[in-house]
Amino acid sequence: MKITPVWKTLFLFSLMLTLVFSQCLPAVAEELIEEEEEEVLLITPSLPMDYKTGGVPLKMEGWTLEGKVPVSYEDSTISVTFETDSITHKLSSGKYRGRKVTDDVFTVRIQIGHPSQLRTAVSSDSYKRPAPVNSIKLASGKNAVVAMNGDFFKSSNRDAGYVVRQGELIRDATHNARGLVFDTLLIDSEGDFHVVYAAVTETIDEYVAENLTPLGRTVMDSFNIGPVLVLNGEVQDVAHSEITKHGGREGMYQWSTPIQRISIVQTGPLEYAIVAANAVGNRKSGFTLQEFAQIVADKCPGAILAYNLDGGGSAQIVAHGRKLFTNSYMRHITDIIYFASAEE
Repeated sequence: MKITPVWKTLFLFSLMLTLVFSQCLPAVAEELIEEEEEEVLLITPSLPMDYKTGGVPLKMEGWTLEGKVPVSYEDSTISVTFETDSITHKLSSGKYRGRKVTDDVFTVRIQIGHPSQLRTAVSSDSYKRPAPVNSIKLASGKNAVVAMNGDFFKSSNRDAGYVVRQGELIRDATHNARGLVFDTLLIDSEGDFHVVYAAVTETIDEYVAENLTPLGRTVMDSFNIGPVLVLNGEVQDVAHSEITKHGGREGMYQWSTPIQRISIVQTGPLEYAIVAANAVGNRKSGFTLQEFAQIVADKCPGAILAYNLDGGGSAQIVAHGRKLFTNSYMRHITDIIYFASAEE
């Protein structure tokens, strides 16, 4: 069939359009790919910042277990892994000094997508008269992925310290009749850790005004035991901390006593760890506070800040409806620190 000049023109025009369009395809494809990549970036939603509200109910498929023991939990907003090992050592003090024992050490590593996933809770949702309860009950009631004991807050036997929970000032009693003083841990609204040594109201206010307010940050939670165990990767001399200089008592901190220990650690932006050392009780095993500080440093190299919390029978980690370690003198507790999912 003979092609007329008109058809020739149309044919050539069509061919030219095809060539031009084909040259544009890579750029168009790249734009589409970039748009798709932007769409899959997940922004973790925030959780309500009050201590009565818990996290989002967990998805059972997020758990990896060995039998009933949790190995990890992961969803789009949180990643948690559980590690256990043993340390054989000789007791360096106490009635059983020189005895060779083996104690378990538990390390939980946590990464969250939003600061609101680091949370606190108290029994009966009330700081007026919190009654000690089983830590499993308290953690499960808040949908905690993992929880640990707090600083044995109980107003009936301990009215001291600067206490903020989920942004609410609960108590400011750094000047107290008992003369108790603490190195106070502050957790800010971006999830970063700070310490005010031998804290009183004035030094806390000054620290916040100089270091948090200019950045638009506020104090979300605070804790009063201490001391700091590790700071910027360096093990601290805990027996000669600021607490000691201001009247800290051996009987309260049990610096040199081998007992069960626990610490909360910030390892990076929105990255944390819980490190705990188990003990059989009756001072027959466990670690001094200085020994435990070194263990925390070994488990979390380069830790930004590791803070000591209530030890002995109060030291507990709860996950997947169970305590990760138990012994004969585990206590009921009044408050927890926990990490929650925000995945809807």
